Amino acid sequence: MYLVAGLGITGQSVLRYFQAQGEHCFAYDTRDELDVSKLAKAFPEVEFATGHLPTSWIQQFDTIVLSPGIAQSEPWVNNLRKLGKQVIGDVELFARSVGVPVIGITGSNGKSSVTTLTGLAFQKAGYNVAVGGNLGEPVLDLLMDENEYDLYVLELSSFQLETTYSLQTVSSTVLNISEDHMDRYDGLEDYIQAKTKLFETTDLAVLPEGFSEQGVIHHCPVVHFGISPDFIKSDSDYGLQEENGHLCLANGSNCLVKVEDMALQGRHHLLNALAMIALCQPYKLPVEVFRDVLKEFKGLPHRTQLVVNYRDVEWINDSKGTNVGATLTAIESIGQQAYQHNGKVILLAGGVGKEADFSPLQPAVHQYCREVILFGRDRNLIAEVLPHEQVRLVETLKEAVEIAGEVAQPYDCVLLSPACASFDQFSNYEERGKVFESYVGELIAAQEQD
Repeated sequence: MYLVAGLGITGQSVLRYFQAQGEHCFAYDTRDELDVSKLAKAFPEVEFATGHLPTSWIQQFDTIVLSPGIAQSEPWVNNLRKLGKQVIGDVELFARSVGVPVIGITGSNGKSSVTTLTGLAFQKAGYNVAVGGNLGEPVLDLLMDENEYDLYVLELSSFQLETTYSLQTVSSTVLNISEDHMDRYDGLEDYIQAKTKLFETTDLAVLPEGFSEQGVIHHCPVVHFGISPDFIKSDSDYGLQEENGHLCLANGSNCLVKVEDMALQGRHHLLNALAMIALCQPYKLPVEVFRDVLKEFKGLPHRTQLVVNYRDVEWINDSKGTNVGATLTAIESIGQQAYQHNGKVILLAGGVGKEADFSPLQPAVHQYCREVILFGRDRNLIAEVLPHEQVRLVETLKEAVEIAGEVAQPYDCVLLSPACASFDQFSNYEERGKVFESYVGELIAAQEQD
């Protein structure tokens, strides 16, 4: 018997899975105010509870299927563990039932792009591939749909990996590590440990440049990717090479894709592309597949996405930049592009800081930013570690957009990359990104009337 804990998107997918399997379960959510009447109609055989877990249930289940949004450190979860209850997640249920190969992708930043690129590569090569997990459809919904997939490409968060124990992957990667979710973890090492669980049962580990294998990789082959000069030392390395005057993505001495042929050429885009190619190594996909995919791929919504270029000012939506590492990457990448035209970055940031250390932003802000306009709950915390002469404080994103419109000069880039979660003022990063785009549209419409 199972307890499904957390009744958001993931929890509801677990209920559908158990219903299809004829498996009895209880369903519980910690939110007192949550209305479960629709769920009770959809799953009439399931008992529901909110707020407090009924004590009468405790002797009747032996396994908790925990939502990624609920920390295992929660006192009520800890108490149930002490009573001998097993704690798993939806990805573990998936792992116990999946019958075809899986590629796993995690990291602090870039995992949605790499997951999407990898799925597109296999699709282009003629495979019937499912893409989901932390991105798109929950894994159990993919498992139950009517398609017969050749493989699954899954984006996996640290929260999901905490409760996953037996997922076997043909290849997997931790793209990068930067401070994130420090309000949930005891420290950075605890966060790293959650991420690197993915390597415990993989056939091929794909590691970024500088990532230590010690204590992480045990019994599987390893390949590396990076873009530093002279990074490639062996045929197992994926990096940059010059061939006939053209900079190329390469595997060892073998040039694969000319950088000039890629739709996206920023530093982080090159890293994402190399990671994708390395993850596909076990399948030996034709080089033409990578060339076509990288020529066509123009990025994901809310991820360094160009909204508009108006009067030689680019407005860029990076609302998915919810941690310091993501924002740092965006500032450096966008800043280098603006610098080529003597432009600067105007950074819009702020929200819920998740107890992060914002000081790593300081050098990039100093080098690339004309101004930083901070909004949202933790704007003052960010301001404390940045050059004060470059910082303005406002309450709302709307105010930040209006000021950016006043100070932006030709060839500048106005970059929304908050380095924070969104739930102080928005329901999620997607809403924040859409609202930003609407404010930009309103601003431009007003400027055209002047």
